[in-house]
Amino acid sequence: MNITALVVSVASLILSGYALWVAQFNRGRLKMTQPTLLCMKRELPKQTPKIFLRTLLFTTGTKGHVIEAMFLRVHQSHGNYVFDFWGHTESGKLTLGSGLFVGSTGVACDHHFNPRSGSADFLFVDGRYRVEIFAVVVGQSRPKKLKEVSFIVDGQQAAELIQINDVALWLRWNADSRSYDGHLEREPN
Repeated sequence: MNITALVVSVASLILSGYALWVAQFNRGRLKMTQPTLLCMKRELPKQTPKIFLRTLLFTTGTKGHVIEAMFLRVHQSHGNYVFDFWGHTESGKLTLGSGLFVGSTGVACDHHFNPRSGSADFLFVDGRYRVEIFAVVVGQSRPKKLKEVSFIVDGQQAAELIQINDVALWLRWNADSRSYDGHLEREPN
């Protein structure tokens, strides 16, 4: 009888300790859903290249994470570029990125990226693009790769992006084909 009570007590203690760890200390992993929308355009009047995307960031634990910064690595046929000037929408207003708390319920917003200073040689060329999305998380020594997306920019789209200042390439995620469908739109003045 004493051994049974001891086993039940130890099992209860272990289970209570695990429940405490899950509820109070487990931050979980930072994750990101497939971006449903990507846009490639130039910011006027300086005509700085810009990529923004719409996605949900969330954690698998109850405590959450704080993101210090986010950046993109853009791979295309003419080279690799870092887009590390980051901002995000907050109540419909664009805010310079820093200190975004992401909990288990998630944060859905637009994330805006411009290239690093001195990356003026970036052009919207035709071909396959591969974009890696990274987050710098408080307390972690290395950036965390959240997602990698790829899409194709055709010759007509690239030509209009280069030649027309106020055109944007909108890429919408097609869940059925598991790819991005792109179309060009003129930006309102």
